[in-house]
Amino acid sequence: MVSMSWLTIASCAVLALGLAEPLTAQKATTIPSLRAYDEETRRTMELACAMERTNGPVAYGACLDRQIATLRTSPGIPSLHGYDDETRRTMELACAMERTNGPVAYGACLDRQIATLRTSPGIPSLRGYDDETRRTMELACAMERTNGPVAYGGCLRRQVEGLRRHSKPL
Repeated sequence: MVSMSWLTIASCAVLALGLAEPLTAQKATTIPSLRAYDEETRRTMELACAMERTNGPVAYGACLDRQIATLRTSPGIPSLHGYDDETRRTMELACAMERTNGPVAYGACLDRQIATLRTSPGIPSLRGYDDETRRTMELACAMERTNGPVAYGGCLRRQVEGLRRHSKPL
């Protein structure tokens, strides 16, 4: 014979009478679904609301609702697929802080990077240099890299020009 506690019996009676739903059937209603958004937009919204998430589902859901509302009046995050890896990574780095504010702020930052890049020669290729020289030029321009591909490219071009001016013919 199986022994049942009074609590188990009462719970079964309440469920049998239809007075309550089982816990597994209850649905969360405060956190909006982000399935309709692309992965980048979804991750950016989640990042923007990460602190609110520590305050529970109501605060997190309200934050996501605000992100969704502002996104409705924005073009969102532009695609960077047409750019080479170095240019794309540099734009993403330049906008990293804006990304924590959500997809609207991040998208606006990327749009500014794209606009300034249109009037620039971009990031020069360093393929013709040995690894040590290339790494040294990249290190010298590391701070500029955080300002985007235009600033980073300008710094690298100055490094290349400095090498040309100071190299001695063999």
